[in-house]
Amino acid sequence: MFSNRIAGSAKFLQMPSEAQLLYFHMVLRADDDGVVESYPLMKLLGSPSDVFKVLVAKGFVRQLNEDQVIVITDWLEHNTIRADRKIDSIYKNLLVEVAPDIPLIEAKPRSDVEDNSRRLGGQSTDGLSQVKLGQFAELRSDGEYKIEKDVDEKPSKTDNRVNDKLAVFRLFGEEKKPWWIHKQQKVDALALFDSYNLDQLKKAVSIARDNRDDQFCPKINTPSDLARRMESLLDYKERNRIS
Repeated sequence: MFSNRIAGSAKFLQMPSEAQLLYFHMVLRADDDGVVESYPLMKLLGSPSDVFKVLVAKGFVRQLNEDQVIVITDWLEHNTIRADRKIDSIYKNLLVEVAPDIPLIEAKPRSDVEDNSRRLGGQSTDGLSQVKLGQFAELRSDGEYKIEKDVDEKPSKTDNRVNDKLAVFRLFGEEKKPWWIHKQQKVDALALFDSYNLDQLKKAVSIARDNRDDQFCPKINTPSDLARRMESLLDYKERNRIS
């Protein structure tokens, strides 16, 4: 949704068309808290930095960090989502710290689903707690993922489904940074499947892994990194014609 009151206001229409276009894209791509990474959008649209500064100066957006993560100040006028359908932003802590005056909708558990952990960051009820380190996948030389199990008991179908998803994000085998032991990393990994299918995520991981030496390709080491950088990777894919 997009507020006609804002789009038809003199304050908005007096801005350059490039600034209006960037704002439209920000609203379209923002998460449920109105937060979005503006840099990938600027690269996608070819917008100069002055266009971003216009939106900040006019008060349409507020910059949250040096990476040009922004929050849309009138977000709740554009989109009011039901509390039991809302997924908290991965930047929620940053948003609350930098812009505590921005009104937020607090996510509530859904009554029609069994597991709300991916939405609320709580303890999963789908068998995630039973996943063991040895059950995560190793990346084979042919680019496919193979799940290795170090337990004698037969895993449930739910365990296998969780393992298959988490295996996608065993990106570079960095044993010194075992992200998979952290609950929030697992939650972020599973949450990505709400927005992207398995093939898209495998492609994004492949792009990040195979182009690590390219300064324009985001450096991805954890599922949380991937969640923040999906748009950058999609932009990189388009710019370099990666199929």
